[in-house]
Amino acid sequence: MEGDQGKCSKFDGESRSIIIYDASTVEELKKNIEAKLLTHSPLLSSCCIFRVPEVIRRQKEQAYEPNIVSIGPFHHGNKKFQLFEGVKRWYLQCLLSLCKDVSLESLIKVIMELAKSARDCYVADPLDGDLDQKYFVEMMILDGCFLLELFRKALLYEPQHENDPIFNVSCMRTYLCHDLLLLENQLPWSVLECLYNLTANSLSQRGASLTSLVLNFFKQSVVDNLMLNPSFELPCQILHILDLIRAVIVSGFKETASVEEQHKKKGLNLTQRIPNATSLSEAGVRFEKSQNKEEGKGECIMNMEFKNGVFTIPPLGINERTEPLFRNLIAFEQCHHSRLHKITSYAVLMDNLIDSREDVDFLCDKGILANWLNPDDAAQFFNKLYDDTIVMRYYYSGLSDNVNNYYKTKWHKFMETLRHDYFSTPWTIISFIAAFILLILTLVQTLYTIQWP
Repeated sequence: MEGDQGKCSKFDGESRSIIIYDASTVEELKKNIEAKLLTHSPLLSSCCIFRVPEVIRRQKEQAYEPNIVSIGPFHHGNKKFQLFEGVKRWYLQCLLSLCKDVSLESLIKVIMELAKSARDCYVADPLDGDLDQKYFVEMMILDGCFLLELFRKALLYEPQHENDPIFNVSCMRTYLCHDLLLLENQLPWSVLECLYNLTANSLSQRGASLTSLVLNFFKQSVVDNLMLNPSFELPCQILHILDLIRAVIVSGFKETASVEEQHKKKGLNLTQRIPNATSLSEAGVRFEKSQNKEEGKGECIMNMEFKNGVFTIPPLGINERTEPLFRNLIAFEQCHHSRLHKITSYAVLMDNLIDSREDVDFLCDKGILANWLNPDDAAQFFNKLYDDTIVMRYYYSGLSDNVNNYYKTKWHKFMETLRHDYFSTPWTIISFIAAFILLILTLVQTLYTIQWP
């Protein structure tokens, strides 16, 4: 258009109007957009502590929220955790009084060196704003030393201070067990390890490693303590406490050849449902509790086997603290790029086996489940455990195929019906034999009558 310098026009065929682009507006928008561009990804590969995605959190919010203590920045500053902020400061003083050769200054220096890498473990958003580096270092020291002193006291069983609000109030350890295993309530393992190495020589910890200190605390607080006995060596890289618990649970998992082959395939492995436990039992499948040959060690809960019609499953104890643990383990697997969906796969298979309270009661009778919940609640626990998640590399595809092939074979159902109806008790066996003998005698008599009328 003549006379309109700095502007350009374009005919819009649909609206039959002329759209005028102001060059100064374009330049302003360009600068605004360029100023907001990022030179790096907002989610670093080192990130391992996440906020639980809303699509997962909405299934059961209280399973992801701390009750009494905040660890790390995500829930820091909430008024309901102020009591435990005082406990943290007292525990830090207790630790310093025991470590005569460790000063607060030395703790500050080592954590300042780790501050950048520790900060990179968290998603960027919650750390932006008024949480500056000095405040972050202070938080890492308070939270880290609180955890170390907590685990040390739990290990030594020494008489506690009469005013200790954790060891002198019975419910506190249960609440802490819940809070310290939340994905949003984690501290980088590197921070814990650094503080532990600095203070270990000054403390009487009976030669316990950091991992054994942590596991000792949680083994005393979960219903199935054998589940936290590592069957094999743990990976050299632990990201945080929740990651350690996951590593212990899956450490003894024996992957089958079929699973390894599936991992080489591209794309998703579609999960194949199997019938529930009672339906499988009615089709002739026998359920047995697996036994670990090594005394004092629990069998990896993931090592399920199906062979010659026998479904072997390691025992699992469940109570009100089991669901938050599994939900946070699954959320961690959904968020972290290098943690494979092993716990998620386990949840899918257990959901297949348990549809109702009848399935829960059946597995309890077999010694496979130790249930401290209402049977209906236990069934709902497995039914809703992994809602709104995806399963990459389902680890029980081969097992599911074998179970379904066995279940669809009509001969197995016929034999199970025969066993249930005619061989379930000694009296039914005697009745069957008597009826069979009577049938044979009747047949012989009939043939004799025909032959010699």
